[in-house]
Amino acid sequence: MTEPILAHASHPAVAMHVHAVSQERAALAEALGVSDTAVIDQLYGNGLRAATAVVLEWTPAVDVCWLDGADGGERNALRVRLAADERATVHGVALLDAWLTRRPSREFFVAAGAALRWRLRELDPDEREDMLDRLVVICKAAGRSVGADPGVGGLSARKRVYIDLIRRDLERRL
Repeated sequence: MTEPILAHASHPAVAMHVHAVSQERAALAEALGVSDTAVIDQLYGNGLRAATAVVLEWTPAVDVCWLDGADGGERNALRVRLAADERATVHGVALLDAWLTRRPSREFFVAAGAALRWRLRELDPDEREDMLDRLVVICKAAGRSVGADPGVGGLSARKRVYIDLIRRDLERRL
């Protein structure tokens, strides 16, 4: 029995693929301003690319949604909010939807938090505060979007506490 040609690491197609992935990871690291390869590997492994880097800011809200199971109202509210963001792309909205349909690992959320802290460190104090406020607003919008009336419901005490913890964690490690 013969092995498929592509099974060999020395095959040109395999080498080209490895090179392309390496370039994509480098582009993602540059877009995020993150040099930690473990963080980049985790984010890349969960679909984040340089072209969808803006979706990183939505990962705390995804985490909030999964606190009690991301329902249709939460998914829709976040998709609509991201689609309205001038930086959003169709691929970014699809990626967000994928994270809301199938829960990413805890390691993914840890890596996303680390990448957000890298980004926050690079900002001046006013920009940092604006970004943290924006993250909290997105989290609260997701937390209120339970059931059929997205954005209408109240924020549960559990989600409010969790959102506060997310913000403090991002601030504390700066």
